[in-house]
Order: sequence, then C-alpha cells, then structure tokens
Amino acid sequence: MSSITINLGDAFLIDTPPNGQHLYIAIAQTSDTEYLFVNITTRKPNSEAVCILLPGADVPNFIVRESVVAYQYARIMNPTVLAGLISAGSPIPKGTCSPSVLSKIQQGGLISKRLKKKFKTILQNC
Repeated sequence: MSSITINLGDAFLIDTPPNGQHLYIAIAQTSDTEYLFVNITTRKPNSEAVCILLPGADVPNFIVRESVVAYQYARIMNPTVLAGLISAGSPIPKGTCSPSVLSKIQQGGLISKRLKKKFKTILQNC
C-alpha cells in the first residue's frame, strides 16, 4: 500500500517502535499533502488532562476506557508515510471522531502545555 486517504477526525492505529501500537487522530491539514496527528492514550495520574475522551458514539470505538490526548507526541505525516506505519490488519481508518470531538481535541491543543509551539500555530490557523 503506497498511500491512503486522510480526513480530519480519522483515527489510525500505527506502529510506533519501540513501544508497539498507538492510536493517532488527524486534527489539522498542514499543507496539500500533510496532516497534524495527535496520540490518544489511556489516562494515567501524570497525564495532561486538557482533553479527556470517554468511550462512546462520538469517538473511535478503539477507545474503550478514559483516555487523553498526549499532545507531546504530535507529529506531521503525509498519506504515504502513514500507510507505512499502519498496523498490519488494522481497518483503515480505525474510526472517526465526530466534528464536536475533533473541535474539542483542536481546542485542547491550543491550551496544552505539552504541544510544540509550531503545532499550536497550525491549529490557530485552522
């Protein structure tokens, strides 16, 4: 597979060596071919809690427990790079966020203390 289609709010399960698989959601288009993705992870005591996601119809069904957006792991990817990282056998996309959840994630990025400034600028211009 050389490339895939990306829509804002789409979630993808990607291989992130050396730690295994993680869920990433496309939250902004940064150019004609690149997108800003954020990582979703299970909430832990030291997690930044500016954007908490709970299981439900508005989030990808892969989210089965209280989770947070780990803004410090945000990354920019294009469809070809993303295709090379998709976990084997994972549906593409793994799920999709509702527009309201996508907006919540974007707004959380603007107040996050862990999201890089260059990514905040992208969100402000969204």
